[in-house]
Amino acid sequence: MKNLNQLIAMNSLTGAVFDVDGTLLDSMGIWRDAGARYLHTQQKTPEPHLGDILFNMNLEESSQYLKKHYGLKSSCSDIQSAILDDIADFYRNRVALKPGARHVLHLLWEKIPLVVASTGDKALIRAAFSRLDILDVFSAIVTAQDPEVHAGKDAPEIFLAAARAIASPPESTLVVEDNLTAVSTAKSAGFITLAVYDPANEKDWPLIRKKADAAVLSFQDPDICLTLK
Repeated sequence: MKNLNQLIAMNSLTGAVFDVDGTLLDSMGIWRDAGARYLHTQQKTPEPHLGDILFNMNLEESSQYLKKHYGLKSSCSDIQSAILDDIADFYRNRVALKPGARHVLHLLWEKIPLVVASTGDKALIRAAFSRLDILDVFSAIVTAQDPEVHAGKDAPEIFLAAARAIASPPESTLVVEDNLTAVSTAKSAGFITLAVYDPANEKDWPLIRKKADAAVLSFQDPDICLTLK
């Protein structure tokens, strides 16, 4: 068993890259339930497991599904806008940090530079982090929409761009993620990977644990002990 300080020392870490949704922020539910919440505003009853149906769709696909399947009169554009407004309000006013995340961030921040790599909206991330008083611990926020990235986490560009932002080589950079695809991509690109459990990825957790260099059920694990292979 190694604690976080030992992980830093044994790998000579020079930086850390953090995912946002499901890793630092307890926010996956807002995406899974977005369609159902919108339907309630339209006095429509969501079908069982609607969140599972929409989860792997983008916003445009989701709005098309809702309009067609529920006979909505609103345009797809209006449906998307309403969903985005609800999500934006959540990030600005309600989203919470995952338990223990603040302690781990500050523990690392004392030793190495930190950067965000997210497929989310940069303005909403900034708003949430500012309200939660963690914005200043990050040297930069890199997103999939940035010109030098333009790719999701099934490609290494976002992690490489984040590492460049803090001048930290992949082989000495820790990537903290909750998602199997992201962990796999970062690991294949030469990064050191720490997986953090989130209920949204429960079915993939056994594979995530096998793929990552280390895995924890939460940032509150005793002394954030990491089981290293």
